[in-house]
Amino acid sequence: MKSLFLKLAKSLSSSYLTKKQATTLIKMLAKNHQIDLLLLAYNEIGILKYENAEVSGENFFLERIVKSKLQSEKHPVVFDVGANIGKYVKTLADFFPSAEIYAFEPNFNTYQELKQFASDKIKCINAGLGSKEETQKIYTYANQQTSSHATLYKEVLTDLHRQNEILELDFQTLTLDNFCSENNIERIHLLKIDTEGHEMEVLKGAKQMIQGGKIDMIQFEFNEMNIISRVFLKDFYEALTDYTLHRIDSNRLIPLPVYYSLNEIFQFQNFVAIYNK
Repeated sequence: MKSLFLKLAKSLSSSYLTKKQATTLIKMLAKNHQIDLLLLAYNEIGILKYENAEVSGENFFLERIVKSKLQSEKHPVVFDVGANIGKYVKTLADFFPSAEIYAFEPNFNTYQELKQFASDKIKCINAGLGSKEETQKIYTYANQQTSSHATLYKEVLTDLHRQNEILELDFQTLTLDNFCSENNIERIHLLKIDTEGHEMEVLKGAKQMIQGGKIDMIQFEFNEMNIISRVFLKDFYEALTDYTLHRIDSNRLIPLPVYYSLNEIFQFQNFVAIYNK
Protein backbone atom coordinates (compact mmCIF):
# COMPACT_ATOMS: atom_id res chain seq x y z
CA MET A 1 0.00 0.00 0.00
CA LYS A 2 2.80 2.39 0.90
CA SER A 3 4.66 1.55 -2.32
CA LEU A 4 1.52 2.18 -4.38
CA PHE A 5 0.98 5.46 -2.54
CA LEU A 6 4.52 6.61 -3.38
CA LYS A 7 4.20 5.65 -7.05
CA LEU A 8 0.87 7.44 -7.34
CA ALA A 9 2.14 10.57 -5.63
CA LYS A 10 5.28 10.60 -7.79
CA SER A 11 3.29 10.14 -10.99
CA LEU A 12 0.81 12.88 -10.19
CA SER A 13 3.41 15.35 -8.97
CA SER A 14 5.66 14.91 -12.00
CA SER A 15 2.88 15.06 -14.60
CA TYR A 16 0.11 17.34 -13.43
CA LEU A 17 0.73 19.05 -10.11
CA THR A 18 2.87 21.84 -8.80
CA LYS A 19 5.14 21.06 -5.87
CA LYS A 20 2.73 22.77 -3.48
CA GLN A 21 -0.24 20.83 -4.86
CA ALA A 22 1.67 17.55 -4.69
CA THR A 23 2.62 18.24 -1.08
CA THR A 24 -1.00 18.93 -0.19
CA LEU A 25 -2.08 15.72 -1.93
CA ILE A 26 0.52 13.64 -0.13
CA LYS A 27 -0.55 15.04 3.24
CA MET A 28 -4.21 14.39 2.47
CA LEU A 29 -3.63 10.80 1.31
CA ALA A 30 -1.40 10.09 4.29
CA LYS A 31 -4.02 11.38 6.71
CA ASN A 32 -6.89 9.52 5.06
CA HIS A 33 -5.00 6.23 4.91
CA GLN A 34 -3.26 6.64 8.29
CA ILE A 35 0.23 6.57 6.81
CA ASP A 36 3.01 7.78 9.12
CA LEU A 37 4.98 10.05 6.79
CA LEU A 38 7.87 10.43 9.21
CA LEU A 39 8.25 6.66 9.56
CA LEU A 40 7.95 6.30 5.79
CA ALA A 41 10.70 8.87 5.28
CA TYR A 42 12.92 7.15 7.84
CA ASN A 43 12.37 3.75 6.19
CA GLU A 44 13.36 5.19 2.80
CA ILE A 45 16.83 5.95 4.20
CA GLY A 46 17.34 2.75 6.18
CA ILE A 47 16.12 3.89 9.60
CA LEU A 48 13.70 2.02 11.90
CA LYS A 49 13.88 -1.14 9.78
CA TYR A 50 14.30 -3.64 12.59
CA GLU A 51 11.71 -6.35 11.84
CA ASN A 52 14.28 -8.96 10.79
CA ALA A 53 17.72 -9.37 9.22
CA GLU A 54 16.30 -9.11 5.70
CA VAL A 55 14.50 -5.83 6.34
CA SER A 56 17.36 -4.31 8.35
CA GLY A 57 19.86 -5.15 5.62
CA GLU A 58 22.12 -7.27 7.81
CA ASN A 59 21.75 -10.29 5.52
CA PHE A 60 22.43 -8.13 2.45
CA PHE A 61 25.49 -6.69 4.16
CA LEU A 62 26.93 -10.10 4.99
CA GLU A 63 26.10 -11.81 1.71
CA ARG A 64 26.90 -9.03 -0.73
CA ILE A 65 29.39 -6.71 0.96
CA VAL A 66 31.32 -8.76 3.51
CA LYS A 67 31.55 -11.87 1.32
CA SER A 68 32.91 -9.79 -1.53
CA LYS A 69 35.56 -8.16 0.63
CA LEU A 70 36.59 -11.40 2.35
CA GLN A 71 36.65 -13.70 -0.67
CA SER A 72 40.44 -13.75 -0.76
CA GLU A 73 40.79 -14.40 2.99
CA LYS A 74 41.32 -18.04 3.96
CA HIS A 75 40.44 -17.56 7.64
CA PRO A 76 38.86 -14.14 8.19
CA VAL A 77 38.71 -12.87 11.76
CA VAL A 78 35.36 -11.59 13.02
CA PHE A 79 34.53 -10.02 16.39
CA ASP A 80 30.94 -10.01 17.66
CA VAL A 81 30.83 -7.63 20.61
CA GLY A 82 27.58 -7.96 22.53
CA ALA A 83 26.86 -11.42 21.16
CA ASN A 84 23.86 -12.10 23.42
CA ILE A 85 22.63 -15.71 23.01
CA GLY A 86 24.50 -16.23 19.74
CA LYS A 87 21.97 -15.61 16.98
CA TYR A 88 24.40 -13.45 14.99
CA VAL A 89 27.27 -15.82 15.77
CA LYS A 90 25.32 -18.63 14.14
CA THR A 91 24.60 -16.44 11.11
CA LEU A 92 28.29 -15.57 10.83
CA ALA A 93 29.29 -19.23 11.03
CA ASP A 94 26.77 -20.10 8.32
CA PHE A 95 27.99 -17.36 5.99
CA PHE A 96 31.70 -17.81 6.75
CA PRO A 97 32.40 -21.40 7.90
CA SER A 98 36.18 -20.88 7.81
CA ALA A 99 36.10 -17.67 9.87
CA GLU A 100 37.65 -17.31 13.30
CA ILE A 101 34.87 -15.79 15.39
CA TYR A 102 35.35 -14.12 18.78
CA ALA A 103 32.05 -13.60 20.58
CA PHE A 104 31.97 -11.34 23.65
CA GLU A 105 29.04 -11.38 26.07
CA PRO A 106 29.27 -9.69 29.51
CA ASN A 107 25.98 -10.97 30.96
CA PHE A 108 26.85 -14.29 32.65
CA ASN A 109 23.29 -15.61 32.30
CA THR A 110 23.26 -14.90 28.58
CA TYR A 111 26.76 -16.29 28.16
CA GLN A 112 25.49 -19.67 29.39
CA GLU A 113 23.39 -19.88 26.22
CA LEU A 114 26.02 -18.34 23.96
CA LYS A 115 28.71 -20.88 24.86
CA GLN A 116 26.76 -23.70 23.18
CA PHE A 117 28.28 -22.37 19.94
CA ALA A 118 31.86 -22.63 21.20
CA SER A 119 34.17 -24.62 18.94
CA ASP A 120 37.66 -24.54 17.46
CA LYS A 121 36.49 -21.72 15.20
CA ILE A 122 34.20 -19.90 17.65
CA LYS A 123 35.64 -18.48 20.86
CA CYS A 124 33.02 -17.35 23.40
CA ILE A 125 34.27 -14.90 26.03
CA ASN A 126 32.31 -13.95 29.14
CA ALA A 127 33.46 -10.33 29.18
CA GLY A 128 32.67 -6.98 27.66
CA LEU A 129 34.88 -4.65 25.66
CA GLY A 130 35.37 -1.04 26.66
CA SER A 131 37.82 1.83 26.93
CA LYS A 132 39.71 0.32 29.88
CA GLU A 133 40.01 -2.90 31.83
CA GLU A 134 37.88 -2.84 34.96
CA THR A 135 34.90 -4.38 36.70
CA GLN A 136 31.61 -2.76 35.67
CA LYS A 137 27.89 -3.30 36.12
CA ILE A 138 25.40 -4.38 33.51
CA TYR A 139 21.63 -4.06 33.90
CA THR A 140 18.91 -6.33 32.56
CA TYR A 141 15.29 -7.19 33.23
CA ALA A 142 14.75 -9.15 36.45
CA ASN A 143 12.17 -11.36 34.72
CA GLN A 144 14.10 -11.75 31.45
CA GLN A 145 17.73 -12.06 32.39
CA THR A 146 19.03 -12.97 28.92
CA SER A 147 17.37 -10.02 27.18
CA SER A 148 19.19 -8.39 24.27
CA HIS A 149 18.36 -5.05 25.95
CA ALA A 150 20.97 -5.64 28.68
CA THR A 151 23.01 -2.46 28.99
CA LEU A 152 25.61 -0.58 31.00
CA TYR A 153 23.19 2.34 31.26
CA LYS A 154 20.37 1.71 33.72
CA GLU A 155 18.37 4.59 32.23
CA VAL A 156 18.02 2.64 28.98
CA LEU A 157 15.76 0.22 30.84
CA THR A 158 14.04 2.65 33.20
CA ASP A 159 13.60 5.66 30.88
CA LEU A 160 13.39 4.17 27.39
CA HIS A 161 11.82 0.78 28.10
CA ARG A 162 9.84 1.91 31.17
CA GLN A 163 10.91 -1.02 33.34
CA ASN A 164 11.43 -0.89 37.11
CA GLU A 165 12.32 -4.48 38.01
CA ILE A 166 16.01 -4.40 37.14
CA LEU A 167 18.75 -6.95 37.80
CA GLU A 168 22.28 -5.65 38.34
CA LEU A 169 25.31 -7.84 37.51
CA ASP A 170 29.06 -7.35 37.75
CA PHE A 171 31.25 -8.19 34.77
CA GLN A 172 34.79 -7.74 33.54
CA THR A 173 35.65 -5.26 30.79
CA LEU A 174 38.62 -5.84 28.48
CA THR A 175 40.03 -3.57 25.79
CA LEU A 176 40.12 -4.74 22.21
CA ASP A 177 43.71 -3.58 21.82
CA ASN A 178 44.94 -5.63 24.78
CA PHE A 179 42.89 -8.67 23.80
CA CYS A 180 44.35 -8.64 20.29
CA SER A 181 47.88 -8.17 21.60
CA GLU A 182 47.55 -11.00 24.13
CA ASN A 183 46.01 -13.37 21.57
CA ASN A 184 48.29 -12.51 18.63
CA ILE A 185 45.46 -11.14 16.51
CA GLU A 186 46.99 -8.85 13.91
CA ARG A 187 43.89 -8.00 11.87
CA ILE A 188 40.12 -7.98 12.30
CA HIS A 189 38.21 -8.22 9.06
CA LEU A 190 34.81 -7.43 10.58
CA LEU A 191 34.11 -5.90 13.98
CA LYS A 192 30.41 -5.94 14.84
CA ILE A 193 29.33 -3.95 17.91
CA ASP A 194 25.87 -4.09 19.49
CA THR A 195 26.26 -2.84 23.05
CA GLU A 196 23.12 -0.77 23.69
CA GLY A 197 24.77 2.66 23.67
CA HIS A 198 28.29 1.61 24.66
CA GLU A 199 29.70 1.34 21.12
CA MET A 200 31.97 4.38 21.37
CA GLU A 201 33.65 3.03 24.51
CA VAL A 202 34.46 -0.17 22.61
CA LEU A 203 36.09 1.90 19.87
CA LYS A 204 38.11 3.89 22.41
CA GLY A 205 39.60 0.62 23.61
CA ALA A 206 40.46 -0.27 20.00
CA LYS A 207 42.37 2.93 19.28
CA GLN A 208 45.65 1.26 18.32
CA MET A 209 44.01 -1.26 15.99
CA ILE A 210 41.91 1.47 14.37
CA GLN A 211 44.76 3.93 13.90
CA GLY A 212 46.96 1.14 12.58
CA GLY A 213 44.41 0.32 9.88
CA LYS A 214 44.03 -3.20 11.26
CA ILE A 215 40.23 -3.34 11.28
CA ASP A 216 38.71 -3.52 7.81
CA MET A 217 35.02 -3.02 8.61
CA ILE A 218 33.21 -1.84 11.74
CA GLN A 219 29.47 -2.42 11.98
CA PHE A 220 27.64 -0.63 14.79
CA GLU A 221 24.16 0.42 15.84
CA PHE A 222 23.14 4.03 16.40
CA ASN A 223 19.83 4.66 18.12
CA GLU A 224 18.02 6.24 21.07
CA MET A 225 20.45 4.60 23.51
CA ASN A 226 23.01 7.15 22.33
CA ILE A 227 20.90 9.84 23.98
CA ILE A 228 21.50 8.11 27.31
CA SER A 229 25.23 7.57 26.70
CA ARG A 230 25.46 11.09 25.21
CA VAL A 231 27.33 9.99 22.09
CA PHE A 232 26.67 11.73 18.79
CA LEU A 233 27.14 10.43 15.27
CA LYS A 234 29.77 13.16 14.97
CA ASP A 235 31.83 11.30 17.57
CA PHE A 236 32.02 8.27 15.27
CA TYR A 237 33.21 10.42 12.38
CA GLU A 238 35.94 11.87 14.60
CA ALA A 239 37.00 8.44 15.91
CA LEU A 240 37.04 6.86 12.44
CA THR A 241 38.78 9.47 10.29
CA ASP A 242 40.34 6.84 7.99
CA TYR A 243 36.99 5.18 7.33
CA THR A 244 33.95 5.95 5.19
CA LEU A 245 30.62 5.60 6.98
CA HIS A 246 27.60 3.99 5.32
CA ARG A 247 24.09 3.39 6.58
CA ILE A 248 22.93 -0.18 5.92
CA ASP A 249 19.59 -0.46 4.13
CA SER A 250 17.65 -3.58 3.08
CA ASN A 251 19.51 -4.03 -0.21
CA ARG A 252 22.08 -1.26 -0.39
CA LEU A 253 24.66 0.78 1.47
CA ILE A 254 23.95 4.50 1.71
CA PRO A 255 27.30 6.36 1.68
CA LEU A 256 27.61 9.12 4.27
CA PRO A 257 31.22 10.19 3.67
CA VAL A 258 30.87 13.67 5.17
CA TYR A 259 29.33 14.57 8.52
CA TYR A 260 26.05 16.48 8.47
CA SER A 261 24.14 17.33 11.62
CA LEU A 262 20.90 16.35 9.84
CA ASN A 263 22.01 12.74 10.19
CA GLU A 264 21.92 12.95 13.99
CA ILE A 265 18.77 10.82 14.13
CA PHE A 266 18.49 8.87 17.38
CA GLN A 267 16.45 5.98 15.99
CA PHE A 268 17.39 2.39 15.15
CA GLN A 269 19.87 2.13 12.29
CA ASN A 270 22.95 0.11 11.41
CA PHE A 271 26.16 1.69 10.16
CA VAL A 272 29.28 0.19 8.68
CA ALA A 273 32.57 2.06 8.63
CA ILE A 274 34.81 0.74 5.84
CA TYR A 275 38.55 1.37 6.01
CA ASN A 276 39.94 3.53 3.22
CA LYS A 277 42.88 1.35 2.18
